[in-house]
Amino acid sequence: MDRREFLRFSSMAALGLYAGRLESLQVESSAVRQGAAKRVAILGAGIAGLAAGLELTQAGHEVTILEAQLRPGGRVYTLRAPFSDGLHAEAGAGRIPSTHRLTLEYVKHFKLELDPFYPQSGANVFLWRGQRQIVPYGQDPDLTKLNVNLTAEERKLGFGGLAKKYLEPLEDKVRARPADEWPMPTLAEMGEISLGDYLRQQGASAEAIEYLCGGLENDSLLELLHDKVNEHAPMLWKIRGGNDRLPHAMAEPLRENIRYGAVVVRIVQKQDRVEVTYTNTGSHHTVLADYVICTLPFTVLRGIEVDPHWSPNKAFAIQNLYMGPAARVYAQTKTRFWEADARNGFASVDQPMEIWSPTFNQPGKRGIVMSYIYEDLAVRYSGMSEEAQVQQSLDLFEQVHPGMRENFEGSATWSWLNHPYSKGGFMLIRPGEFRTILPYVAMPEGRIHFAGEHTSPWLGWIQGALESGLRTAREVTTRSR
Repeated sequence: MDRREFLRFSSMAALGLYAGRLESLQVESSAVRQGAAKRVAILGAGIAGLAAGLELTQAGHEVTILEAQLRPGGRVYTLRAPFSDGLHAEAGAGRIPSTHRLTLEYVKHFKLELDPFYPQSGANVFLWRGQRQIVPYGQDPDLTKLNVNLTAEERKLGFGGLAKKYLEPLEDKVRARPADEWPMPTLAEMGEISLGDYLRQQGASAEAIEYLCGGLENDSLLELLHDKVNEHAPMLWKIRGGNDRLPHAMAEPLRENIRYGAVVVRIVQKQDRVEVTYTNTGSHHTVLADYVICTLPFTVLRGIEVDPHWSPNKAFAIQNLYMGPAARVYAQTKTRFWEADARNGFASVDQPMEIWSPTFNQPGKRGIVMSYIYEDLAVRYSGMSEEAQVQQSLDLFEQVHPGMRENFEGSATWSWLNHPYSKGGFMLIRPGEFRTILPYVAMPEGRIHFAGEHTSPWLGWIQGALESGLRTAREVTTRSR
């Protein structure tokens, strides 16, 4: 795909027509500037801000990107330090579903290579109520050897059959709707109930609910079904060398447009312009723009002074949008000792977390085992000292992979809840918020437009950030002065 074709594809997405049906789209590029060049300030150099910046600069607009950190990528961030021997692990976005065509086109355009996210062989570990099983790839735990309190029917189904019984029929309904129909008004009733309450209505046992919800039982049934459709793609990928290679590649042609270390503190809208004030090493600076694209999480936007105040509906959305807490703990080992009996390093446990082994296809003998922690447990970890997080994690990792402490070399921790420029991992929707919050998240306010995964149909995914950046670029490009 050459640059012209890539921009044409991007423009299709910006038009809001991209829904995984690339072959049927015949739309001319929206990257052609209409009228005089506009001055556009983009708040945040994450994936959304970079996508918007690339589109707008290609169209000939004057773009300034303000980024508080000294790196691009936002919540697409790969940890390389403090690990040894070139090992790395994801702190942010970890997976790219094979159904996310827009993301894969960006990966292809920037000549990045993909690896499977999950090993396609070996066995993982299932740990439930202190009982451990090694489960061959593609198989289910043996319930006769586990102390589980499931109903008789659920025991016949096994853990793998629980989702098929309770959720798969609803997933099929969500999967049948086009992505650009989000938030799927024909399925609106699913947005009024939590996942946990729905499962209780279906007669699911407490342990089945715990297994299926993974700590997310208070969140909207519709949003979580939509997320599962993405996660249950035929294949999940990761970018070879780290997922943040994508934002770094996107930032390279924008290096003269990005101001790093720029912490936005005030946004003032005038009739004919927007004034954005940011601080850097204690000094204040102001950028004048015709339009602003704000990609900041609303958890961060709450702390920024605005004049005039947001409209009532927008203010309510900004103040009440929920960013799910997310934390991670990493343990580096001197060998990948779990591979001795064909374990792949991944595990499922009876806590709201996933356990990954991101180094299964990285060179060398050392390895990393990491936890990806959600919701209330992530809040608890985020409030603990790093030493306490590591010790608690090692206790769990030792149960999953006996010998962990003997092989342990060092650790790292990460909390998006504690990060000052995110204050949460990704947007989650609570019951009723499809009516009270979601309609106003992406809605422009005067000369300010809004991008980011939280403004898209793909909450929490790179795809959502890309789509929103392209959408807002077109919104700005097609506006009159």
